[in-house]
This record gives sequence, C-alpha cells and structure tokens, in this order.
Amino acid sequence: GNTGDQTWSAIIPGWIYPGGGYHNYNCRAGYWIIADIGGEYFEGTTGEYVLTRGTEPGPTSQGWVNESEYNKEPWISYAEWTIPSANLTVKATRRSWSFPGTTNNYFKIGDPLVSFDFNDFVIEEMTVINTGTTDIDQLVIGAKADHDCTWNVPFTTFEFTFWTDDITDYDEETMTTMELDGDDPGIAVNDFGIDDPFAEYRGVRVARTPVNINGINHDALVPTDITHMWWTGDEDPQAAAARFTMASLGFTDNDKKNVNPAPADMRYLQAYGPWALAAGDSVTVVTAVVAGAGLENTQNAARAAKQAYDWDYNLPKPPAAPQIDWDWEKGKGGIITTVANTVEITWSYPDAQIAAVDPDKGEADFSGFRVYRAAAAPKRTSEELFAEEGVTADNIAPDMVGNVSLGAAFSANPAGPYKVIAEGPASDFGGNGTYTYEDENVAIGLNYWYYVAAYDEAGSDPVHGSVPSLQSYYTMSYPLQEVPDGSGDLIPSAPPTFTVAPEVLSYEDLKGEIVQDVFPIPNPWRARDMEEYHGVDAPSGYFIRFYNIKAGDILKVFDVTGNLVFESNEIAEDGSYDWTLISRTRNQVSTGIYYWLVKRKAGDQTGTLAVIR
Repeated sequence: GNTGDQTWSAIIPGWIYPGGGYHNYNCRAGYWIIADIGGEYFEGTTGEYVLTRGTEPGPTSQGWVNESEYNKEPWISYAEWTIPSANLTVKATRRSWSFPGTTNNYFKIGDPLVSFDFNDFVIEEMTVINTGTTDIDQLVIGAKADHDCTWNVPFTTFEFTFWTDDITDYDEETMTTMELDGDDPGIAVNDFGIDDPFAEYRGVRVARTPVNINGINHDALVPTDITHMWWTGDEDPQAAAARFTMASLGFTDNDKKNVNPAPADMRYLQAYGPWALAAGDSVTVVTAVVAGAGLENTQNAARAAKQAYDWDYNLPKPPAAPQIDWDWEKGKGGIITTVANTVEITWSYPDAQIAAVDPDKGEADFSGFRVYRAAAAPKRTSEELFAEEGVTADNIAPDMVGNVSLGAAFSANPAGPYKVIAEGPASDFGGNGTYTYEDENVAIGLNYWYYVAAYDEAGSDPVHGSVPSLQSYYTMSYPLQEVPDGSGDLIPSAPPTFTVAPEVLSYEDLKGEIVQDVFPIPNPWRARDMEEYHGVDAPSGYFIRFYNIKAGDILKVFDVTGNLVFESNEIAEDGSYDWTLISRTRNQVSTGIYYWLVKRKAGDQTGTLAVIR
C-alpha cells in the first residue's frame, strides 16, 4: 500500500519523506524468511501476489514508548507471528522518531552528528526463534520491496496515474539497497504508456540499510554479509527454493551489487544469511528503511539510523510538543478565523513542561515557541527548493537525467514546505499554559497548514556531546486520531487543512451602506488564476464561493439555455457556500456564462457568473 507520512495513512509517525512524503506506492513489500531443513525449504513470506505465505499472525501493539516522560518518542510498534511449518517464531519491533534537525528543510537531510536529523528512517529489529526440536541447516532473512517513487505527483489522488520508472542502486559506503525514480521528465520511457513531460523530478530514493546483522554491527559488516538483488515483475522467483537461492547470493559474492538496470518496474531485495539455527536458538537482524533526496541525503539518513542504534536508541531529546486542540470529527479546534478575517492559532503548554528537566542535560532547557505555516500559494518548484537547500539531482548515465529545471511548480501540502512565521519566548505568546498567535498575512479561500514547535537551548551531555538547539515536530502537535483502516488504533497526525473562510463578508456600496446581498467570488472564475494563486492542481480543488448565504438557502445554477446545471440541498449555516464547479452529472462545467439563483424566504436573489477554462 502507500507509505509515507500521515497524509497517506502510514502508521509510522516519524517517517517524513523528503519532498513532502506524498504518495510513494510500496507494492508487494515484505519479508522472506526461509529455512532449509534437510534439503527441504519452509518459508513464511509476505509481499508476493498473495498477502502472506506460510505465516500465522500473533499479537500486535503500538504507541509512544515514553508516554509520560519528558519526550514521548520514539513511536514503537510490535508484531509477532509464527511460521508453523518451520517451527519459527518472529518478533519484530519498529521504532521511529520525528526530530527535524537544526533546520526544517524540505529535501535536505543533514549529517546526524551535526544537524541531528532523526526523522527520515524507521528502524526495524526482528528476532527469529527456532521453537522446534529440529536444527535448521540454513536460514535466510530478506526484505523485499517494489517502491514506485512518484515524487512527481503534487496532489495525490488515485485518479492520477502514478506508476513511474524505477532504478535500483547499491551504495557500498553505507551498504544500502535503494530504489529511485529513474524517469527522464522529458520523455515517457517505460512509463506504462503514460505521457508525463511535465512531471516533477524530486530525486528521492527509498532504501534499506543494515544496522546490526546477527550480532555484527554496521561498522564491521563485509560485502558478503549482505545480498543485494533486483529483478522485474515477470522474473519473480516462484518457489521457496528459488527465493532461498536469490536471498543467499551475496554470501558467495554472486549478487548484483555492481550491476544497475535500465529503468523499469523493479523490485529489490536486501537479504542476510544463510546461518545455521539450532533448536532453541535465535538470530536477530536490525535494519532501517530510509529515504533521501539524492545519494548524499540517503547516506545521511542511513547514518542517522545507525547512530540511533549505537546510542541504544537514547537519542537527544527535543522538548515536548505543544498541543493544538483539534476535533478531527468536526474539523475544527485551536485554529479559527477571526472577525477581522485573520487566523488565530491557540495551543497549550503547561508551566510544568516549561520547567521540565531534560534528562540528558540534567537541567531545564526550554527556550521558546516557533509557529510554522505552509501555504497552497504561491507554488514552488523543486529547482527553487534544491537551490535554497544546496541539494543536487543525481544523474545516472545514460538512463536517468535528474533535470529539476524541467519540473512544474507545485503547491505546499500538509507535509510542507513550512516556513517560520513567528518565533520567540513563551512570554511573547501568552502564559499560564495557554498561548496564541494571530496570523494576519492570509487570504480568504486559500488553504493553509499550521503547527507549533517548542525548541530548547543548545548544550552538551555525556552521551551525545555537543547538541544544537532541538525542536519538536508536527507529528506531535495535534492529538492522536483513529487509523483510517477502522481498527480503532490511534496514530499521530499531520496538520489538518485550514481554509480561511469568514462567516459573513460585508461590503459597502457607493452610498456607504452595508451590502448583505449574495455575491460569488471569483467572478469571472479562471482556471489559471486558481492554479497560480490558490495552489489548485486538481479539479477537485476548484470552487466559486458564494458569500452572505443564510441557513436554509438553496443555490441553483443554470446554463444560458436554462438547463439546471447544479442544485444544492438546504444550506445548514449562515456564512458562505462553495460550489466546486461540478454539475449534477458529476462533470466539471465548461467555459461559459451561467445564471445563479439563491432561493430564500426573504426573497430570491439572482446573478450571473463566468467560467473560463
């Protein structure tokens, strides 16, 4: 399914893909665990054309590991399952953090010991136990994935065709197996027939890196400890023996570490072993799933994961995140439009949190708050963001040309990019546990996303050495919400979309009298303006807003021949009403002049509007 940040329902709160986390489709990913017992192969695999093979599910759980501590992180999930045919029990723990580092970059990932960026990886620790009475001659453990890296999709929807070319790659320095979008944005090679000349190249790699393999730490691993393989869908190994052979090729130095394919729909595998596993014994592998924009950033994400392990998961701790009161069901809370048509953000931060002692430093180190905002407009290009952050696109001749200048501008989204709009000590924003900030630089009808971070003072401690000022991140600023799969589990959440929409917008006429009549804006409606100024990339985001609407009103829209194009139900509240330019037949209306009618008890109102595609 989809992996990424919470905007696509990933149950991994710290997993912040560079470039916004939007719409990386992870197809048929999972684990191969295969045992050779007397020449017969027994397996428990996931991520094939069947969901699982040979496995029985066990208990699962997830939540903050330090729920009541100074800082709740990491988010930790636990899963257990068995492979009955081989008498194997598998226990897997997954940890993720959301430390954004010293700068809140969109693409860039800094060196972990300089920027302390700990949010672009997830560490997975898996222990396989032989619970039977028979020794296993050889056991392999592999992580397989097919990432379709669609970083060229600015507004994600399954109505948008998202398959892309893939290139697999292997980095000898960090022993990382990765997959990246290998498409040249100027052509449509290997793209399943999709013509995408205006696709947005973002150069993101999704990868797997070894951290500790069966007791051998990452800095002591040798190439034959790792198997790196890639293949196309029509080359999927069809039997347990074939999968075992593929997963153990690195042991004999016969894998594909030095062979890169041309772009195609690729799968990749990073595997470990084989090892003998006596009855009652176990083997543990610790790996990390990482992401980065370009090779250097991917290497830094891999280094950060390994540093986290070397610190025994005792990372330096940002202060606890401020809490924005938000009701997910009602879609409102601590962010409101004021009567002056500004936006007011309110958050809570008890005095006890301000006075809390950082357990690493041994003293209170809270410094202040930063208010962040992402805005749908103006749009930005990857080229602009790459230049700002000093990120360069990878070029892998002859199949991949990472020319960011060919990419189209795209709008911000719940994952950013965010900008600081206010910063200062707690006293700048209020006191006694409640704080507010008023954003006056907003426009009616535009989409915004907000979060508030707490930051601390730079310092040092015996474990981590010199540590810069750290801050909380958006994954912890809002209350937990239910997982969309209906299980009832709770996960951290991305900031909600907030549209500036006053209850009533009053205008004065030439005589200075207040006009309470209905009026639509924009009029005329131009697609070009909506895309440029409102950040709308998909028809589902188009709208004309009717102001001064009253509860009980009914809106009707007609074409020039008098045909009814659209009709609302009774409008529930006073304020405004958005028509998405979708007709009764669920089609976007075409260019033309339209007549509108608002039926109300106090007297109908009518007018015209224009749509220019």
